[in-house]
Amino acid sequence: MKGVSGDQAEAIAKQIEEHPEMANTLKALEGNKEVTELLKKIQDEIEAKKKAGMPEQYAAVQVMGKYKSEIAKHRNALAPLMQLMGIGR
Repeated sequence: MKGVSGDQAEAIAKQIEEHPEMANTLKALEGNKEVTELLKKIQDEIEAKKKAGMPEQYAAVQVMGKYKSEIAKHRNALAPLMQLMGIGR
């Protein structure tokens, strides 16, 4: 899983194993062009900030803040992904 720590990837794999229906929900995200483009933009900007020397957590907070309204717009589609990543618990 690109951009995910080993521990986080293991936790995600465990959750998918325990809740296989989540895998289907996540696959549906792949078909949502608008959401996949948003996630790609976010990922690219976080990577650019990390390469410039910013710690990953700060970069993520800054970039996610920038796209807050777009993330909110797609919150229903993104809910399973956020749940897997432990965001909003």
